[in-house]
Amino acid sequence: MSTEQNMNEEKSCKPCTHKCLIALNAVLLVGLVVLYILFFSSKSCSNSDSQTVVATNAEDTPTSLSIGYVDTDSLMLQYEFAVELNEKLDNYTRQENNYKDMMMRFQNDYNNFLKTGASLTLTEQKKTEESLKKRADELAKMEERLMNERSKLETVIQVDQKKMIDAVYAFVRDYNAKHQQFNVILKKSFSESPVLYMDDDMDITREIIDGLNEEYRNVKGK
Repeated sequence: MSTEQNMNEEKSCKPCTHKCLIALNAVLLVGLVVLYILFFSSKSCSNSDSQTVVATNAEDTPTSLSIGYVDTDSLMLQYEFAVELNEKLDNYTRQENNYKDMMMRFQNDYNNFLKTGASLTLTEQKKTEESLKKRADELAKMEERLMNERSKLETVIQVDQKKMIDAVYAFVRDYNAKHQQFNVILKKSFSESPVLYMDDDMDITREIIDGLNEEYRNVKGK
């Protein structure tokens, strides 16, 4: 078999669908980032602590309005449910990056073989071809596994994120009913909040995070 024929046959071992995988993963990860950005924007009311302002009713009678807020940036970093979801994403991203690195090295070696294969002995050509074929098979299996994991992860994230959002709103409602009875609880987020300043006395973030984590550990049986 000629070197040119060997090299042409070797082209068939190059994974053809890795671009599809990378594109699908990109859509997934971008979509998940968007979901997190919209985390506390999906409902009309938000979370928070205390401050009293003066409002008036239709008859101009002064009314006390108690307001609080929750820093949702901090909540997303410290709420253990959210942390675990982020860890799942990070783990998948590491696997995907490892696949991309391996694919890049394979492509470089494959292209180099196409350029220099004719100068190798028949024995060296055969050895190189076998090595490239083995690596291509491994990459194809890794690609298939990552695509399956991507599909499972997408479902898990969607389900768990809805649970997390519902848990946060339910806990804030319960907290407010049991404690300070705020009229309004706002969210504070660096990227989302329209308010540039809130008094620290209004901040109930720590209590909400601690309470959510305690509830989450109890549910998990920790």
